Amino acid sequence: MLKAFVALLGTGLATLGSCAQPAQDDSAGWVRVIPPGLGAFEETWESGTWPLGVQPVPGPEGELWMIGARQAWRSADGHTWRSTGPVPWRPRYGAAAVTFAGRMWSLGGQIGAGHTNEVWSSPDGDAWEGQSAPWAPRRNARAIVFRDQLWILGGAGSTRLADVWRTSDGRTWTRVLAAAPWSARVVSGAVVHRDSLWVIGGGPWDAVTSDVWVSGDGETWFEAQPDAPWGPRVYPGVVAFDGFLWVIAGVRPDGPRLNDVWSSYNGRTWTLIDDPAPWSRRAGERAVVFRDALWLFGGKGDEEDGRSGYASDVWRLDRRHHGDARD
Repeated sequence: MLKAFVALLGTGLATLGSCAQPAQDDSAGWVRVIPPGLGAFEETWESGTWPLGVQPVPGPEGELWMIGARQAWRSADGHTWRSTGPVPWRPRYGAAAVTFAGRMWSLGGQIGAGHTNEVWSSPDGDAWEGQSAPWAPRRNARAIVFRDQLWILGGAGSTRLADVWRTSDGRTWTRVLAAAPWSARVVSGAVVHRDSLWVIGGGPWDAVTSDVWVSGDGETWFEAQPDAPWGPRVYPGVVAFDGFLWVIAGVRPDGPRLNDVWSSYNGRTWTLIDDPAPWSRRAGERAVVFRDALWLFGGKGDEEDGRSGYASDVWRLDRRHHGDARD
């Protein structure tokens, strides 16, 4: 199977089975860029605070965006946020957000007890265009740009899903797979790394995984790691940063919230970078790569002063230098 997989990918992951994990320079560390107390949920957000509980997404014009249930925000530096005003859709949660073709996109979500397959996009956060997609209504799917197309993977609606769809314009969709070989899942990680598409872990609570899957075309998938050493967890931060895959914190279904950090070059061999990290234990934290740094926004957990509920601090990890020995 590995030989066939190597032949399929050709270049990008030809060394998956044999390459060593490059040594990592841990001289750089986490820096807290926004202290606790300055995050606010959407309903109470005001100028001078950052939008708590919303996934940040790098957007057009080099800014960082957050698309919420009722409004959207943008920031030029990750510190100061401004609202672009109310959004035109019915309030929803679990929608996927992504930047594609110079526009911000919001896909799916849960509205009350039901789900939607609406797709909305905007070039500026002010004028939005919406339509329905042919894929089943869902929440907590993963949307990602891969090979100049917009992809949506998995999620949950009336049932858990493992399908894969893509589009070149956001209007006409093609179903790539009705059921990928990875199990139906929500809140998984989906990233592009080494010119391949990766799906990492995911829930829900009664079927939490720690597997790692990779594909060179979105259609043929290979299980790079069936049981990663970071163990089953839900709501971790998952990003591709500085040439590595990263899994950050989260919560175990039968245990506490976490504050560990793992990375891998090949998806198979993982290195524990921080345990504990300098920030408090948390899950549902919003990890994003912005301006050559890894940012961590909030998360469900405890503040440093002992207040419980939702951490409202923001941390940044600057680009590390791993050297050139990656083969």
